[in-house]
Amino acid sequence: MTAATTADPAGPGPAVELAVETHGLTKRFGRQKAVDGVDLAVPVGSVFGFLGPNGSGKTTTIRVLLGLASATAGQVRVLGREMPRHGREVLPRVGALVEGPAFYPYLSGEANLHRLDTANRYAPAATRAARVGAALERVGLSHAAHKKVRAYSLGMKQRLGIANALLTPRELLVLDEPTNGLDPQGTREVRSLVRSLAAGGTTVFVSSHLLAEVEQM
Repeated sequence: MTAATTADPAGPGPAVELAVETHGLTKRFGRQKAVDGVDLAVPVGSVFGFLGPNGSGKTTTIRVLLGLASATAGQVRVLGREMPRHGREVLPRVGALVEGPAFYPYLSGEANLHRLDTANRYAPAATRAARVGAALERVGLSHAAHKKVRAYSLGMKQRLGIANALLTPRELLVLDEPTNGLDPQGTREVRSLVRSLAAGGTTVFVSSHLLAEVEQM
């Protein structure tokens, strides 16, 4: 696996604060070593490409970063806090789309986001409708808010997944292969969204098996 930062915070200054930092991150499943001594330094405000072929351990690394799996060895810090020890403090500030979005196909995009937001105990119910509307607008799906998800293209489903990750303000967005399986139009839509999020100050961590995909974000 390799890493590439495609949009760094502008301007000179002191050492850049890191949104994600790992040292010697290792994950074993029995005798199999899925992640082997990974060192990451993701600057705040960047679009950071996490590159490697399929099966190289990118998704496993992401799951460890998010506290969904425990590391066998090494250190992990997300938004300046050790993980998974400080997961309750960190995770409400992180949005993630891992291993593809999953939605109720017979509900609309809007209804799916309402259901998912209800499951978030940190999400205020009083502002739910406004936040769902704002998230759909941000990913360009306002026009399809009332359309059933079964009628969405794969690109629209990916954008809906990102909308779910953005229902509450996020400092870090983690996207696992966000353009995988998309047609050219869907790929362009996701790239444009990633660029707009980074321009707004959100750190975006993107895993991909293709360097070209990250370079164009």
